[in-house]
Amino acid sequence: MNANFRRTHEPLSPHLLLRRDGFPASNGSDPITLWPWRLRREAVGNPDQGVDPSGNKHQSGHPAAAPDNASQTSGRSAHPGTVADVMTRDVVSVSTATPVSEIANILAGKRISAVPVVDVDGRLAGIVSESDLIRRAEIGTERRRSWWQKVFPDAQATASDYVRTHGRKAQHVLTPRVVTATEHMTLANVADLMEKHRVKRLPVVRGDDLVGIVSRSDLVKAVARHHAPLYADPPTDDAILRDLMERVDALSPAPRLINISVHRGNADIAGLVGSGAEREAILVAAENTPGVRSIQDRLLLRPRSIS
Repeated sequence: MNANFRRTHEPLSPHLLLRRDGFPASNGSDPITLWPWRLRREAVGNPDQGVDPSGNKHQSGHPAAAPDNASQTSGRSAHPGTVADVMTRDVVSVSTATPVSEIANILAGKRISAVPVVDVDGRLAGIVSESDLIRRAEIGTERRRSWWQKVFPDAQATASDYVRTHGRKAQHVLTPRVVTATEHMTLANVADLMEKHRVKRLPVVRGDDLVGIVSRSDLVKAVARHHAPLYADPPTDDAILRDLMERVDALSPAPRLINISVHRGNADIAGLVGSGAEREAILVAAENTPGVRSIQDRLLLRPRSIS
């Protein structure tokens, strides 16, 4: 269920004068000290505080004990997705002897950007991508040697370039050093590899054998298929509060300045944040917390002098 936002204009006072025993100062003769507003609310008390968990409002400073099924209502997957869940198993591949012209037809006809190359035993030998075919003699795009390369020729480099631009088979143009994935690798690991090596797809291997391929589009499809988990028993206010507090503690550099209460799935988030980005992150965390039905946003940017 999508969370609804309600913004209140209720003013928030960051401090209140309290006596050292925790109660509001009654006159000027009492010793007083400045207390943060969060401690003020706890000291002064709240008329809704202390009601039973079934339909109650609980303050973030004193959440009730977590239910036995709290781990089930946290909404965080205990088993993150793996490559086996999203990879393409029916892989289009070519052999080392496949003509370059045929590879180009496969890439264009199937609208894919790369194709794995396997040897006669089915083991991964390399990969041919679009970037391997853009420097070709057939279309006059082979690299031109600079003057210093002519003055100081590198025979090995010249020979290698000639093979890649004029070779007729996959073995001549393939990239042999391929970053691969395994079936049990998590999607987070796959995303890290793609970003680190700046590649769009990873062949999936079992030992030396090619068993699939995972691409950026497979990760996008996984996002499209994702649905929020359904629960037979809705999370209690206590479970929602504990979950949301954990998320806020991980996001905010000053979580003590944030006060959260939950009443029948309605989250009230008040306090001071250091930036608009922090505020948005906290609201997004609330949206992603299972059981939250609506969000009352009472977050304000704190002055630079308040830490």
